[in-house]
Amino acid sequence: MANPGDLDTSFAGTGKKTISFGGTDVARALLVQPNGRIVVAGGGAPGGSFCVARLRTNGTLDTTFASGGKRVIGFGGGDESASSAALQQDGKIMLAGHSDLRVAVARLKPNGALDTTFSGNGKMTLSWGALSRASAVLVLPNGKILLAGFSGPEGGNIQVARLNANGALDTTFGTGGKATIDFGGDDFGLAMARQANGRIIVVGHSSATGAVVARLRANGKLDPDFAGDGRLTLPGGGVARAVLIQPDRKIVVTGNAGGSAMMTVTRLNRNGSPDTTFDGDGTAMIDFGSLADLAGDAERRPDGKIVVAGSTQADEDLAVARLNANGSPDATFGAAGKTTVDFGVATFGNAVALQPNGRIVVAGERTGGNDFALARLLG
Repeated sequence: MANPGDLDTSFAGTGKKTISFGGTDVARALLVQPNGRIVVAGGGAPGGSFCVARLRTNGTLDTTFASGGKRVIGFGGGDESASSAALQQDGKIMLAGHSDLRVAVARLKPNGALDTTFSGNGKMTLSWGALSRASAVLVLPNGKILLAGFSGPEGGNIQVARLNANGALDTTFGTGGKATIDFGGDDFGLAMARQANGRIIVVGHSSATGAVVARLRANGKLDPDFAGDGRLTLPGGGVARAVLIQPDRKIVVTGNAGGSAMMTVTRLNRNGSPDTTFDGDGTAMIDFGSLADLAGDAERRPDGKIVVAGSTQADEDLAVARLNANGSPDATFGAAGKTTVDFGVATFGNAVALQPNGRIVVAGERTGGNDFALARLLG
């Protein structure tokens, strides 16, 4: 009998699938549509462009999307990749990442065609400084678009921008449509979430302090109700790569905080203080037994359980763990709350999403074939 954490063999026959765009292909973002179809995006293809594919629920390419289920979007640069994706209420797909040294954003219609109501031709670039990258994108209920990322290359800051639905900067946000968050080092915004009251949480890394969390008010100003001035450094260094907002507005941050070689999951109260009801001190550690277990992304189930996806250096496999709502390992999942997926070569898990039936989709990169790598697990 199959158990939660086992590969779902109704997906592509084995529970695993690779997708090639013909280049050094890396999947960095996942979406699950209300009908269960899977959108996966990243970079690669010859020339290094945005790459996006849509799969049916059985793991086959959805040929009603773009050309045979796949789409390549070029911005004219030599180094281009989508890092994040978001689904609009009308089914359109927002993609954000970079083109060379600039932020790059595109919007697709549900059929995969570029949406020319966005920036005139469906795509745009913008600059936050000498080097600009977008790591996260969210679509607001009013149709406006939030971007989070960083500027650089040295002494750069976390950056957040808000666009109107047509792609123009929303100058009512921050300063001229952009907000800058400075932690005193080379600062990287890597993930973003939005609270129901409109406040914006950004997490990432600073070379000066390690794993960082910031909260902005809806107008783009730092929120002093969070950690005193809107900025929080998690103890011990490290990096935060994903953030979730619970219905009670508690904040879940995953990554490798504290400089840990294990995956870490930290839960904060609304004001930024550690939630000590979560695993005793606010932080749960997930150990796959290797020298470096990297947490790449996380999702929260309706029952409060937290799914964390990444990779383990021991076998260079995709790694997935599930915690109970209190931070303890979920013993009903895999082996003591953990499982790995072997693609035969070094594989890294960068994104995770949950289907309506609770099954878990993980995407990343398969280095041996330079392909998108996807796996679906029973939930």
